[in-house]
Amino acid sequence: MKEIKAVMADAERLRRMGHRTILFIDEIHRFNKAQQDAFLPYVERGDIILIGATTENPSFEVIAALLSRSRVYALRGLHVPELVTLLKRALPVVGLQAPEELLEQIAIYSNGDARQAYNTLEAAAAAAGAELTPAAVEDAMNRQDAALRQGRRRAL
Repeated sequence: MKEIKAVMADAERLRRMGHRTILFIDEIHRFNKAQQDAFLPYVERGDIILIGATTENPSFEVIAALLSRSRVYALRGLHVPELVTLLKRALPVVGLQAPEELLEQIAIYSNGDARQAYNTLEAAAAAAGAELTPAAVEDAMNRQDAALRQGRRRAL
């Protein structure tokens, strides 16, 4: 709450100077009702433009007062060709060349999630030389699966 109040005070000061603050909250569903309620007066006054992302149903996880002042956008997962396009654009950034079949394999593995696709490409790039190999992609996927299983164990 202390951090929220500090950010809100800055946003209020900036609004008085004619500036708007965009506040992005990832996993807003993890904020309790009191924390979500703390945003409300600042949203109502226009001090902040609140963008909250959640993997949960906002109707159940975001307080009604905040939800009633919001627009809800449901995002869809990306299709394999869209992910392949993103991966192709990322190849020069990671300094790699790759056959399209491997990019498709990463895209399928990523299940519509560009962040997952980029993370897999980056992990594979670390294991590969200048060209992406099937072994590097396989290794990256196995390491990510292991990390995911480990993270789930910690969460339980």
